[in-house]
Amino acid sequence: MPPFSRLSLPAPAAFRKRVDQLGLLVAGDEGLPYWETAAAYQIGAQPAAGLLKAAETLQALCRRAVATIIDTQDFSPFSIESAAMQDAITASWKAGDASLYGRMDFSFAADGTPKLLDYEADGPLALPEASYLQWEWFEALPAAQRQGASQENLLYENLLAQWPRLKLLPRAAIACGGATTADGLPADTAERFTAEYLAENAREAGASLDLASIEAVGWDGDARAFTDAQDQPLATLLKLYPWHWMEQEPNVETLGVNRTRLLPAAWTRLLADKAFLAVLWTMFPDCPFLLPASLDPADIAGDRVAKPCRGGDGEGVSLPNQSHENGAALLFQQHCPLPVFPGEDGCQAHAALSVWMVGDTASGLGFRESSGPVTDAGHRFVPHILRPA
Repeated sequence: MPPFSRLSLPAPAAFRKRVDQLGLLVAGDEGLPYWETAAAYQIGAQPAAGLLKAAETLQALCRRAVATIIDTQDFSPFSIESAAMQDAITASWKAGDASLYGRMDFSFAADGTPKLLDYEADGPLALPEASYLQWEWFEALPAAQRQGASQENLLYENLLAQWPRLKLLPRAAIACGGATTADGLPADTAERFTAEYLAENAREAGASLDLASIEAVGWDGDARAFTDAQDQPLATLLKLYPWHWMEQEPNVETLGVNRTRLLPAAWTRLLADKAFLAVLWTMFPDCPFLLPASLDPADIAGDRVAKPCRGGDGEGVSLPNQSHENGAALLFQQHCPLPVFPGEDGCQAHAALSVWMVGDTASGLGFRESSGPVTDAGHRFVPHILRPA
């Protein structure tokens, strides 16, 4: 059994209006609102603390694995063809570049042990929802429902503390994908929602991040730097744009001469690749929080799932007895189904619990759910309550 339960708990009217104004009640993949306004998940303080400890244990193992990859220069599990990309990964690790944030997604063994499904370490979405929005939801609850309770949610505070460690230089921007407006700024997309939150948080920490569309980011060969929408060289570029996409771009070779500091740190490219789960399992098979994983399906006994190594947020996942993509590099992982709860209108709710990381610190919990056995970026976000017992 998972260490949490699902409650029928309608959102207060004022908060419902708030998320409606933000466009989060628009129907998603399943014809249901993205923000679940009729339920919440409840977890006790002790199991929540255990989850944070598990995530930080895994983070420490991740760092050990990256150190080994850098020492041996063995990038073979990741199919990184660009020497410039390999050099950028090595340089960012040796420079001690700090990571910003990431999201570990978990399911649970029959005895309740958390099992890592994925590590979305390269600009995952749903950060604002897990941070300030679910805290606003909690504060909007009637006092009788909040009494003695809280939330496992220090994302805002820990991000404030992390910006100085990144040592942002003046002329910094955050770029995200999606549609672009006529003035070169990103249109109102999920990426922009995250980018605006990060930019505001950075400003409160004393740093300055301008907003840009990834389509407006250019390259100045003379300055050997990436440029903003005004074609001005950038000292720092924080991108909500996966590193593995950049590997397919013609300008990937500019990484070898680039003077713009790129974030998240290039070494997080390894963490975000599903092949990294196979590396972790090979190195640390006794870790209780890992599932058997391999690039060879013959290595995984029993039921297994197949995941594109460069996919994200449930993209392209094939469950046991389902056919999988041909041609894409795949990770095979022992199947560990998501917990299932009764949902509204007789529907099932498959719940994925996430631990959000800021740097190496576990900083909060988030829940997403779907009517089917796989969650992705379009499925419902559900807030949570932390009980003292």
